[in-house]
Amino acid sequence: MKTFAMIGSACISLIFFTAHGVEERESSTVQMLRAYHEMNYAAARKLAKARPETPESRLIRALCDVYDRRSQDITRGQRELERIFQDGSLPEPYRIEAGLALGRTAQLMKKRRELYGSDADRYDHLKTLREVAALAPAGAAGAAAMFYVFQELLENPETAAVAFTEMEAYLRNFGGDRGLLVPLHLLAEYEYIRLRKDYKNAVRHLENSCELGITNPNEARDALFRLAFLCYKKLGDRKAAGRYFNEYLAKHRFSGQAVVARRFLEEMEKEERRNR
Repeated sequence: MKTFAMIGSACISLIFFTAHGVEERESSTVQMLRAYHEMNYAAARKLAKARPETPESRLIRALCDVYDRRSQDITRGQRELERIFQDGSLPEPYRIEAGLALGRTAQLMKKRRELYGSDADRYDHLKTLREVAALAPAGAAGAAAMFYVFQELLENPETAAVAFTEMEAYLRNFGGDRGLLVPLHLLAEYEYIRLRKDYKNAVRHLENSCELGITNPNEARDALFRLAFLCYKKLGDRKAAGRYFNEYLAKHRFSGQAVVARRFLEEMEKEERRNR
């Protein structure tokens, strides 16, 4: 259930910063949202209980039911998330938050049937995630929802081919901040190699990830080295590989892979001399 908690805390910022007029309302509502954002579920529950009729309180109680391992009631939480998501009278950010949480938790539960059995089978999680993406076509929640969709479809040999085509179209047509697409580009890189040994398309997506900016510094460092390595060893593009290895050394000269990068550069120089 640790994964569930991580997803919930990451997504709640959507409503915390875009809730309709929440900043002007009672400070208890802001405190409740902040408590949930900080994963202080006991405080969030207590504050939600004080005003149970508000949409914020309904959503926070449902999310706590799903993610709070100490007082967890997944069935109750998911059913309330479903009601919120399907209620067109509620503010859209709340519905998006509820739908993303419902779709993702149902998806994870179906992957762990040894723990959850058929409890999540009443939900069509892929349909829910696609509906979230339709509500937030240019937003972070929409991009996250489609990441979960494509990740699952690419795991299935029967749907992988169609998933590649749909994913490429989604990436091409996305109208929001393209930095939100970095996880999808990294997923594409991995799956093009795993399923097709297609290093050209893998490098294309990895280049996009590096250019857009990978926020985790360790992942960014590893991605840059991987990009240089793939250009050199898989595509035979020594020019691009040299550029990326030199960039790697300029940024990470004290890393564990720096000595390997230098060795590859020396190797490429020897190959260049031999080919003259």
